[in-house]
This record gives sequence, structure tokens and C-alpha cells, in this order.
Amino acid sequence: MGRKKALEKRLQRLKDRIKKLADRAKISEDANEVREINEHIENIQEDISDIQEELSAIEEEEKQKSEEDDKNKEKSEPDNAEDRGGNPLASYNIQKAEKRNDLNNDPRSTIEYRTAFMNYVKTGQITQDLQVRTGDAANTSSDLGVLIPTTVVQEIIKGVEKVYGQLYSRVRKTNLKGGVKYPIGSFDATFSRITESTKSYRQNGGSISAYVEFSYNIGEIRLSQTLLANILSVPIFEKELSETIVKAYVKAMDKEIMTGASGNNECEGILTEAAKMSSRIPNANIIEFTAEDMADWKAWQEKLFAKIPLKMRSMNPEFVMTPNTYEANIKTLCDDNNRPVYTETFNPVDGAEISKFKGKNVTFVEDDVLENFNDADNGEYFGMYWVPNMAYAINTNMEFYVKRYFDDETNQFVEKALVVNDGKILDPSYLYLLKKKVG
Repeated sequence: MGRKKALEKRLQRLKDRIKKLADRAKISEDANEVREINEHIENIQEDISDIQEELSAIEEEEKQKSEEDDKNKEKSEPDNAEDRGGNPLASYNIQKAEKRNDLNNDPRSTIEYRTAFMNYVKTGQITQDLQVRTGDAANTSSDLGVLIPTTVVQEIIKGVEKVYGQLYSRVRKTNLKGGVKYPIGSFDATFSRITESTKSYRQNGGSISAYVEFSYNIGEIRLSQTLLANILSVPIFEKELSETIVKAYVKAMDKEIMTGASGNNECEGILTEAAKMSSRIPNANIIEFTAEDMADWKAWQEKLFAKIPLKMRSMNPEFVMTPNTYEANIKTLCDDNNRPVYTETFNPVDGAEISKFKGKNVTFVEDDVLENFNDADNGEYFGMYWVPNMAYAINTNMEFYVKRYFDDETNQFVEKALVVNDGKILDPSYLYLLKKKVG
């Protein structure tokens, strides 16, 4: 224990030294001095990496000793011992066995890989434990960097699933090969009668003849070296890293789902598609609302709800709009008996607001994704009514890579997380766009 504390104190002194050098580099106007400072920082970071590896080894020894003590304790228990008020699985060591199996089966979940990855992000040091992506499919980077540990990927996926009121968490996720045309009908199932002589086809696009083709688009998330360099523990480092990636990734995906442009290597946005001369979105699915229509619940019935086909009604469609539109326009709607047509509740677990319009969930987005109705100009979109997992898909394997390099122009190290994905409208018949009309 004394050795561990001594290492931690030495580690903190080195980190303080790096901070002072970094502050000195910020105010220096001499490029040669800045370069010398960065070289000095690199040398210190190598010492930090060695200390962190030693600390990780000590922590792993302590963990193994704790597990061995638990094993010895379990062996010493009589066969007929009862586990009252504790974990019934602990008597059989099931949970620990599962955890060990996970670590053994996935090399990117081991403490060695996780520690090596943390050191790489901080110092740029690549060891033989790390998995480096050095080649990829057409139209992608030849060097994406080091694969993020599986434990971090799992935290990213959990974080994405927890996000409430976002578009990304609702659309379909696929993991398909890019550059291949997939019939839209193949994303759904069909039923047909057969006889003994009926010929069955392995590939059937269904009744929809259109197709969707996903590309390989690379997105990057810049990471803060100042934040990550000062974290000592691997679990805390992974938590901070996953939260940083989730926040930036989901925000970008929400915006690209609506307004992304494939010409900018982004997901193809729904509004981008709607603006095309030969848009896949039917004209009948673009509905205009005047200020008078917005204030009349009967106009909503006639213009929107009456047009929704039966197949879409049974799939629990949702609204997408800004909080401003909901508060200023939807919550002021009443029927002929002066009863509101909206409802609001709150999630008792996390306190998140659950808003509904005509019994359908309302997903809130920022006004840089959709316009507020009262602020929108003539012809601008203020809302959407859709079945997310039928209307849109994001194609990605959720594999994130981290790349670290030295920028000669800024004399700084740059850390960024990279991911390859693409997004496209699947079936446009499952989405209706709401457009403002003036006059």
C-alpha cells in the first residue's frame, strides 16, 4: 500500500509539472521554445505512462487477491449454507465466472488493453496490446487509429439509449456493408401463400421497388487533452471518455438526420431530401399549416390525422418539433368543449418530461434542427409526424477509434475519436413533414 501511495504522489507531481509547462507554452511566442516544451512534456508523459502501468499492475494484484480471498471464503462455507439477504448467485460464484469469461473472450475488455488505451490517449504510446485499424473499405481513411475498448463502447451504447427526446435513439440501426444497394422492401417481412410447386426466392424486395445504399462516411469528435490527462483511474477515464463521445455524437446525429448533406460526407437529412427536385418524399406527405390552422384542432384533424394510413396508425407514430412550438402552439389548442388536446407527465425515474399530442409522443429538438412555428418564414418546416424505425436508418457498427497526432501548425497534440457511419431515409411513406404557410 505504501508503494502505491508513493507512486500516486509522484504521478501528481509530474502532472503538476506538465500543467505548468503547458501554461508556459500558451503564453510563449517563440515557436522553438514551444517545440522544446512539448518535447519535454512528451518525456514526462512517458514517465507518467510507466507509473500508470505500475499502478494498474498493483490494482490488478489487489483485485486478484480479493477474488482469491472470496474463493477461499466460499470454499470454507458448508454445503448447506443459506444466503440470507445477500446475492444468491454469489454462493455459486456465477457472476464472477461470467465476468472472467468476458475478459478472457474479448481481448479489448482486459485491464491490460484498457490501461494501454488510456496511456495511448494521454501520451500517444502504442504498445503491442492495442488493436490498430490500418486499412478500411473504399472511400475511408487508411488509418483510423486505435480501437476503443469494448467496455467504453458498451458505455457509449448505454449512454445513447438513455438519451431522451433525441432522434438518434429512435431510428433504426443497421450494420450492413456499404456500397451495396438494398431493396427497401427487404427491411420488412411479407406474407404469401405457397403450394408444393411454389418457387421460393431467397431475395425478395417486396412490393417496394426503391432501394437504399449506405456509404462510408467518417465523423470525428475532438477530445480534450486537458480533461483526460488529469484522470488517474481507468474506470473514471472510460466514463469521462464515453460521456464526451455520446454527447457530441448524438447531438451531431440528430442534426444530420434532419439537415445532413451527403455531399459533406454526412448522413442524408430528411429535409435535405425534401428539398430535392425529384424527392423520394411524396408531395402528399408535405402538409402546410397557416397560423389559423395551427390554432384550430379541426384543421389538424382534416389536414394531418385524416390522411394517416391504417398501416402507420398501428405503429404508434410520433411528433417531432421544438419545445417552443409545443408550448406556444400545441398547448394552446382545445376542442369545442374547451378541453386541451395535449397531455403531460413525467418519468418517475429520471424526471424527464413526457409530452403527448392527440395521444402521440412528442420528441423535442433544438431550433437549429427544426424551426419554431412562430419564428418560421413561409415554406420552412416546423414539425414532423413519423414512425422513426420505419422511416430512417443509421448504418454503423458503433466501432470508435482514437487517433493522436502532433499538429505542427498549432504546436499541439490533437486527440480525436473517429467513427464510420451513414444515414438514409428508408421508407418515406412513414413520414409527414409539416410546413409553415403565410397567408
